[in-house]
Amino acid sequence: MRKFFSGFVVLVALLVLNSNAFALKVAVVDLNKALQDCQAGIDAKSMLQKIIQAKKMVIDSKQQELNTLSQKIQNPSTPKKDKQQLEIEYQTKLRDLERYKADATDDVVSKEREYTQNIINGLVETIKNISQKQGIDLVFEVHQGLVYWNDSLDITPEVIKEYNKIYEQSKK
Repeated sequence: MRKFFSGFVVLVALLVLNSNAFALKVAVVDLNKALQDCQAGIDAKSMLQKIIQAKKMVIDSKQQELNTLSQKIQNPSTPKKDKQQLEIEYQTKLRDLERYKADATDDVVSKEREYTQNIINGLVETIKNISQKQGIDLVFEVHQGLVYWNDSLDITPEVIKEYNKIYEQSKK
């Protein structure tokens, strides 16, 4: 028992004296900032804006057709027989427009999710590589419940810089 106790005291003393040997190296990263500021994120946002603009042009065109039909329907000089046909056409085009809007929204959301997931996967891989190179044991995402961190722990700028290099190489 005495040997056990003295061995335990020696072990505790070694741990106290050499506590740095067991210290974890910790870092934080802001994935939202990295996603928004990396070149891939900027390019994805630009591509999404182009998709949205193209779909908006189609919607505006379809809306203009509906407005023209509506004017014809409301025109007092349009014969009643033609008005009935125009109203049927109007309802068909209106349903078509609503369906197109829903499909367009789904398409944009799907593309945004796809782009975001691909970039996040790349950023996570970059974080792993940086962590291994720098001997970082734990990396926390700043929006996951952290209240305070020292700015020196933030590796977000390094992650963006490294990911931009990888992204540019993949474009070649």
